[in-house]
Amino acid sequence: MAKRLTIIRHAKSSWEDPGCDDHDRLLNKRGLRNAPEMGARLARRNWLPDLFLSSTARRARTTAEIIAGKVGYAEERIVFDDRLYLAEPGEWRSVIDTLAAEATHAACVGHNPGITELVNRFSDEYIDNVPTCGLIDMGFGVDAWADLFEANPASFEFDFPKKSPP
Repeated sequence: MAKRLTIIRHAKSSWEDPGCDDHDRLLNKRGLRNAPEMGARLARRNWLPDLFLSSTARRARTTAEIIAGKVGYAEERIVFDDRLYLAEPGEWRSVIDTLAAEATHAACVGHNPGITELVNRFSDEYIDNVPTCGLIDMGFGVDAWADLFEANPASFEFDFPKKSPP
């Protein structure tokens, strides 16, 4: 059964409180506007993953919860994984390789620079930066999550808030 992976960068967060720990930063006004917008775009495409994972950082958690609400994915089913907090491609791979075999579509919310580095391993064209609340939706003709990193995506869609909706 083919696999589909959607990688989402958290929505724009606030830097207003210099004393706030990075892990605890909130979404700012733009982030609170963009996350529902991107969730609505996904809902219009009948996008619904089997698995939804997120970094444990507050800005990633909030992004995941907002998008899940827009697409009808039960918030309590989101898996918050500390390994996705500021993960580099190698850590992303360790998370993806161990996803449930029966799942065909997984979505993961995380952070840059790891997300941009990760998607450039799969993209035919170099992506300089995955912007906040940007997402990459990729389809693979592989049966196992562990085979994903040895394959080229059969489909690759890059969407972000400033891009005109399809």
